[in-house]
Amino acid sequence: MARPARFSSLSALSGAALLFLTSIFPLPPAASAMEAVDFHQAVARTLSNNAFVSAAGEEAVAARHDADAARGYLLPSVRFEEKFVRTSVPGEAFALKMNQEKLLASDFLDVRNFNSPPPRNDFVATFSIEQPLFAPKAYIGYGMAKTEAAAMGQDLYRRKEDAVYRVLTAVLDVITARQFVEVAGQGLSDAREHLRIAESLEAAGMGLASDGLRAKVAIASAESAKVTAENRLELARRRLALAMGEPGAPPVDVTGPPPEFPDPGTPEGGATAPATGRADLLASSLRLANAGSNVRLRQSGYLPDIGLAAAYQVDAEDSPFSTDNRSWKVGVGLTWNLFDGMRREAEVGKAVAERRRAQAYDRGIRDQAAFEAAQAEMGVKEATRRGEIARAALASAEEGVRLLTSRYENRLGRMVDLLDAQTALDGARAARIRAENDVRLSRAQRLYASGGLLSFAAPDAENGKEKIR
Repeated sequence: MARPARFSSLSALSGAALLFLTSIFPLPPAASAMEAVDFHQAVARTLSNNAFVSAAGEEAVAARHDADAARGYLLPSVRFEEKFVRTSVPGEAFALKMNQEKLLASDFLDVRNFNSPPPRNDFVATFSIEQPLFAPKAYIGYGMAKTEAAAMGQDLYRRKEDAVYRVLTAVLDVITARQFVEVAGQGLSDAREHLRIAESLEAAGMGLASDGLRAKVAIASAESAKVTAENRLELARRRLALAMGEPGAPPVDVTGPPPEFPDPGTPEGGATAPATGRADLLASSLRLANAGSNVRLRQSGYLPDIGLAAAYQVDAEDSPFSTDNRSWKVGVGLTWNLFDGMRREAEVGKAVAERRRAQAYDRGIRDQAAFEAAQAEMGVKEATRRGEIARAALASAEEGVRLLTSRYENRLGRMVDLLDAQTALDGARAARIRAENDVRLSRAQRLYASGGLLSFAAPDAENGKEKIR
């Protein structure tokens, strides 16, 4: 009896040691749980992680810095310069001596003081300022830079809308794919029920063996459809991660209800929003205005530039801190290009052609936007109608399967008719899911075509739109 007691004590010690080691070195988890986000979380992650949105944001920042740089051409230019000169060039040595106020009357008694002067040092400190007084190119250029910065801000806003639309499509794809998996599971469960009925009737001597074989083939087809649906769900989850800008695009699931968008037929949905408020159309208008400003910029080459310049200079022979002389100067300068080989005329002609190109592009993009808005409005009506038809078709298919199942159980129907009805029911279920997804997507497309998707999905981003503009 002592031996089992010893083994029992050894087992207890081993278990305690294993528990102690496990507490110190925990075992790694078998698998990490899949991350799940709702629609608004997916939108927020997209706006912060998407590489294309980040690139557009940096472009907008760079454009604002360009505008700041262009403004600098209108502000005073202030410089400080310190330099040391040692020379024996006759003219320069005489000028340095004169700038230092060390020119004496005895220097004029011997011509060798001018022809062969000894080397001379000079520490020159200069503080200068230049201010444009009339600079038409700088004025127009600054205005163009500000306009381009505003256009880049509109490009950023539209890029955000593009990203939100892509992540919205990905979210709806995940929801739809998951519902397809559920429908495939329902189809597989129904097929197994048909097999059970066929086998029970065959066991009772009231059914055919071929009915059971047909039911087994239907089960195999349903299992294949379920595998395909599960694979599509996995791809949809990875596509969502890619749209969100997640590194490596790991699968991300969707939690919560699907996003709902206002129905244009309801008071909250309102009428069709005009496409003229789209950010890309605003950017095109700004660039069209810049094209006209570019013509004026090239024409300003016929005008002069006028500026003010002033300088304060300190000269010293021995060191920068031993001042020998202080001097200053103030002046106004005018620069006028009277003839440059017809380059100005060519630049003006080029700017006029570019303005016509911008006008044509602006008209084309507005026509395209109007077409997209009308197409989206028609898509909402079509998807809504198809949704109603799909729901009615599903109700009819369910009733047909119920009736044929009852008839088959009572030996009044055939298995092939029941399987055909089941196939129609599976298709009707899938069509209903697809139609509901199309209704949501078409309403989102309507918002996207009118430029209101970002304000609906991310109101905080809309608040920043006015700052961008």
